[in-house]
Amino acid sequence: MTAVRFLVFFLEVPFAAGESLLQPLAVEQPDASMFPLPQQARHLPPFGTEVQGAKATNKFWANWVVEEGRELSIHPMPYVLRYESSTGAPNMKVSRASSDARVVQYGDSETNGADKIRYYFSPFVSEFGLSAVESASQEGQIIVKEGLFGVHAEVRGPSGTQRRILFPIYSGMTYVSGFYTGFTPKISSDRALLVIERVSNGIWRLLNNGGKEFRVYAIDALGAFADASFDFHPDGRMTKAFEGWIRLAEVQAPEDREILDFHAAAVLVDWQLEVEQDGIIKYSFTKQAAVPKQVLHFAYAHHQKLLAGNAQVVTELTPLAPPTKGLMKGIAGDMWQLQVNVSEARSLGFLPASEPDASKAEDLKEKAYGTLQFFLHSDQWRQAMFKGSYYFSGKGFQKVAYTCLMLEKYYGREHSHTQSCANLLLRGFQCLYAPGPAPECNGAPIDLYYDSAWHGVASREGFTDTGCRTADFGNACYNDHHYHFSYFVVSAAVLVKLKPEFAQNTPFVSFVDTLIRDTANPSVQDSHFPQFRSFDWFDLHSWSRGVIPSADGKDQESTSEELNLLYGIHLWGMVLQREPLQELGSTMLTLCALTIREFFLMTDDNPHHPEDFVTNHVTGIFFQNKVDYATWFGWRYDFIHGIQMLPVSPALLMIRTPEFCRQEWDNVLSRLPLSPTDPWTSLLVTGTLSIIEPQEAYSRLSAMLPEHMDDGLTWAWALYWTASLEAANGGGPSPSTSLASSTGSTEAPEENLALYRLAVASSDLSADFAAARAVDGLFVTRWSPVSTEQNPWISVDLGEVHALSHVVLLWGEFYPTSYVLQGATEADAWSNLAVVAGSSELLRSDLPRPSFARWVRVVIQGSGDLRLWEFQVFEDTETPVTSASTTASTTSTSTVATVATTEVGTTLSGVVTTQPETTVVTSTVGPSTTPFYGPNLAFQKPVLSSSFRSATEHAYKAVDGDVESQWASVSLNDQWLWVDLLGLYAVNRVVLLFGDVPQQFVLQSAPDGIKWSDLATVNGATGFVSTEFQPAVLTQWLRVVCQTSCSIRELTIHGDVPGATTATTATTSSPLTTTAAVSTTEGTTSTTGPVNRVNLAELKPVLASSQRLATEHVSRMVDASLSTQWASATGDVAPWAWVDLLGVYNVVEVATHWAEDVGDYEVQTSRNAVEWTTVAHGAGLSGQSVRTIFPENTAATQWIRIVCLSFASTCAIKELHVYDVAGPTGPGTTATTAASTTAPSSTAVPGENVALNKPVLASSSVLPNEYASRAVDGVASTQWSSGAGDQWIWVDLLGKYTLNHVVLMWGSQLPNSFNLETSFNAVDWDSAVLQQLPTAGAQQVALGGTAQWLRVYCTGGCSIQELQVYGTPVNRRLEQEVSAPILV
Repeated sequence: MTAVRFLVFFLEVPFAAGESLLQPLAVEQPDASMFPLPQQARHLPPFGTEVQGAKATNKFWANWVVEEGRELSIHPMPYVLRYESSTGAPNMKVSRASSDARVVQYGDSETNGADKIRYYFSPFVSEFGLSAVESASQEGQIIVKEGLFGVHAEVRGPSGTQRRILFPIYSGMTYVSGFYTGFTPKISSDRALLVIERVSNGIWRLLNNGGKEFRVYAIDALGAFADASFDFHPDGRMTKAFEGWIRLAEVQAPEDREILDFHAAAVLVDWQLEVEQDGIIKYSFTKQAAVPKQVLHFAYAHHQKLLAGNAQVVTELTPLAPPTKGLMKGIAGDMWQLQVNVSEARSLGFLPASEPDASKAEDLKEKAYGTLQFFLHSDQWRQAMFKGSYYFSGKGFQKVAYTCLMLEKYYGREHSHTQSCANLLLRGFQCLYAPGPAPECNGAPIDLYYDSAWHGVASREGFTDTGCRTADFGNACYNDHHYHFSYFVVSAAVLVKLKPEFAQNTPFVSFVDTLIRDTANPSVQDSHFPQFRSFDWFDLHSWSRGVIPSADGKDQESTSEELNLLYGIHLWGMVLQREPLQELGSTMLTLCALTIREFFLMTDDNPHHPEDFVTNHVTGIFFQNKVDYATWFGWRYDFIHGIQMLPVSPALLMIRTPEFCRQEWDNVLSRLPLSPTDPWTSLLVTGTLSIIEPQEAYSRLSAMLPEHMDDGLTWAWALYWTASLEAANGGGPSPSTSLASSTGSTEAPEENLALYRLAVASSDLSADFAAARAVDGLFVTRWSPVSTEQNPWISVDLGEVHALSHVVLLWGEFYPTSYVLQGATEADAWSNLAVVAGSSELLRSDLPRPSFARWVRVVIQGSGDLRLWEFQVFEDTETPVTSASTTASTTSTSTVATVATTEVGTTLSGVVTTQPETTVVTSTVGPSTTPFYGPNLAFQKPVLSSSFRSATEHAYKAVDGDVESQWASVSLNDQWLWVDLLGLYAVNRVVLLFGDVPQQFVLQSAPDGIKWSDLATVNGATGFVSTEFQPAVLTQWLRVVCQTSCSIRELTIHGDVPGATTATTATTSSPLTTTAAVSTTEGTTSTTGPVNRVNLAELKPVLASSQRLATEHVSRMVDASLSTQWASATGDVAPWAWVDLLGVYNVVEVATHWAEDVGDYEVQTSRNAVEWTTVAHGAGLSGQSVRTIFPENTAATQWIRIVCLSFASTCAIKELHVYDVAGPTGPGTTATTAASTTAPSSTAVPGENVALNKPVLASSSVLPNEYASRAVDGVASTQWSSGAGDQWIWVDLLGKYTLNHVVLMWGSQLPNSFNLETSFNAVDWDSAVLQQLPTAGAQQVALGGTAQWLRVYCTGGCSIQELQVYGTPVNRRLEQEVSAPILV
């Protein structure tokens, strides 16, 4: 296959969502005319490896595949390994130095000062090791398999024996493992072994005189622990030879033992990577045996932030500290899914997003042209671009390229000035891939070799001798390839942008592709280069050290130059229209930027390095085992910091945040001489000061001379860059972020009502980040709350009541996932105006009309590092403010709320057909902001679709509450999706956010999910499409039918139970609301049916003392879903959670649905969330709802708080309901006058079906009316029917039960056989009944044991009319009603 045919492949084959981004750029060997084979043997060839073909050079194990490095350590983290056989016996030594064992060296007057750490590292101490009694061969450890994340190293017995030990070594491994064949295992230690005792079969406890405790395991090839005949002698020798795994793991705390024992049988032997669109990264682990336990693996802090799949942090396992990068936490899961928001990287172009102010345009235009004239004069372009080495030449290429971009900006692409500049780039590249005779190419870097030993392209300088280590910064030994080649990749993308015809120039494209293949080959299909030479997909950044051995492992110095390569890949994919490559570049760029901010560029609060090292603000040379505040080329502050900010490109802003730059400038750089004649000054001013004080930076740069710029930076580009940042941060919004760019339905008012007004907040991080900073009109100052505060808020007092048009917020890089906009005409009487999805962009939220308020508040959902740079409020000049307006901030119910961002305009779509008796109004709104329409009736309800496009785009993705996921159909006409609301509702609004926008779609309803009637035909549009029905439509099923294929990110449905009313204008009916007739007499309350009442807590603001997992946020306890929960953090001794009812109510009852047992808790009330009154004590059981009845004399309240006082490990609540209308107490029952806490009126006994109406989930459903919940509805005439093939259904019993038996009433399809399985977490399943044959009708199956979930697994598919489960609760102490006195 030729390069040109491969280019056509990229251009012609469409890229579908969910497809792999790991596609080859080419599969043939590089062109020998460009990359000739060397004629002599290279320096540092591969040694000690049996891997065929391409071999990794920049991964953690590289020490062991060159001869002089085989006795050095490797750093898979958190352990450090070293192989030794000096005694003749094999010995894989294991070191894991704790943080307090680090060697720390402070600086001095010649370096960074005596109060700062200059460097730190961890010494190697062999705490334990995997050894053997018998001797090994002298060849040492041999690498027999390589992957992206690790290797298999094998140690063999002497020639003629079959003995061997196989060590799978992977980044982040929790256990150090060796598979022994023919050897007798022995545990070694450089310290004295004090204890080696059996815990149980196959498990031993080890302790040495250094205080280190390890676990050792003996496990056979099938995953079973060794029997009692195996033991260890006191000196560490096993009593006999063993065929199987010996594993070591460190124990730091007593609670670690049980966790390590539980996962020990899951031995990791392989690890695959998948990268998909939208920032999805998947790690798939392969285990040695098919054991039911999940792989336990350690993760860095940034992994934990990105974790999006089913794998979970094991909070009970004590974190381990590797030599660098802080603490690693254990993750349990056979697959990790990480997801990162790639929108910022995708949006990057060649120039900054903002444009310099018009007043500077002519001056910058003149300087750009003057720079071109300089390059053309006496062929100065050659002196800039041809400097012999690839590194310095590359810097010159990109310097010329950005001059060309400025000329295109001011003169246009086709202008002779722009094309003259582009021709310089063209001539430069021709000297690389098709060099002509001297003197045209004098000084150009000479051809790169194609190195068939390691499989890569490498510099000829030092290729055959020790110069490999130093010439061109070690390029021939694979040092810094991602730095050097990045400049050429970016410059090549610029050339194609300016000369599009070069996208079809095969030699040129092949040359650039080869540079990318060498540094970041995406695919194993390309066998001529290792996959991702530089980028470490576990650490999520690159390592710059190649095959030159180092005792401290791999290292990285210039983070910004790594970023430049990934930015270049993004641009190269963009100009060649290679969507997978562009998306891969964007993904890697985002991951790398996140990692750099996490570990390399340190703000004051960085937790991953010693406190006295953080004050340096940059790490310098970051080894795996050592961090050294220095550079390879000298110790000067400007060297150490400047190397982290070149080259200057739009990608730089992804890592150099204003907060970081402010601290770096104030604490370090501003104290330097910064001579205007020193080239490093130009870099420090451009890369730091421009980001925080662009006007000052522009002034300083203007005073410098062009010849005093850094050799990769022109004076013109430094000034253009700084002027762009000045426009973005203080000189007025740029066209890309201007308020005027919004195309809303009304013209935006010009006056910012919030400017300089009184702003207050729930907390301020410091005086520098106070609330007033968000309303000062400056885009360079900000408000930040305390990072640990849950649901922080900021409000502004406008001085008087105004009619509001829209609110504008600028969060920047650190934004919340969502926030609520609220308004009030009276102090503290807040009403919700909109719920908004967070974004780094400037967000404009158009408010419902009319909206009146004097106070406007932003309530953030969640917590963390949040930064609000600007908070602006604008007036609706078309709506007059009357006396009635000052008493309410609610919006008109007859007007459709429009919400938009600056990126997406607002338009109105007409309705083609509707039902005659119903008026339909449809509007479209921006995709980042959702008006507050009340509870979403469709959330997590049963759905069915005509088809789905990929495995990640199932129907339920449209109702999962996540606008980043979607359902997508196949490419056919008349595709549909329906949702069953599980009850009849008066639907008044349907809101759709499309992925791929259809031309038209039809909304339909049905009483039974079968007979559909059209409600409306609506034109598709970008953003949220809101369709309002007046009057409401009564329906249980609603369907969306697209005339062609379509995708839906989110479908929300809003309405009420027919006839339901609400207690206040601030509250809407819940889907759980029912109606009833209620009769009341003094002292008694009786009911003749369900009581009509509203859960006041639903979707209201909440706050908690702590949370255990990201998925257990406190908002989960008010989301009207029993499948979610809030759980407090382990170690929170008195956890609490409160809900703000957003109004004062006479509360009569609180119902708490517990997710975990709690022995004692308090229910408290407050009018101000500061002073709390205890109403009652109570106790709760997991899976049961406990009602607290308030006495009649309880004071009205706005806040309700639950405080847990006695519990096992966490306080966990599935749902908290608050009512101001009494619930059912039974006919003739006297209402209580003192607060009481009651358990459910019925407690499960063996004769009661405990699965009735409990949550269920099934692998599939065939017909619209045969979904999973039909199997537990208590109605024998309904059924759940699965699809073909092996299928399953499970039921959550909402608590732990001792199981007695199961009754299965089979429907129209019997399975071939079935299994019954139980679980405590719906993840790990234990078999209770295997391969049972079905019998028609009702089939009873005896069960035993304890569980919360039960799963029926059918082979060949099945249908079930009723699934009944019988058993008793594990804890029955709440069977009787208990009363508690009121505590005040």
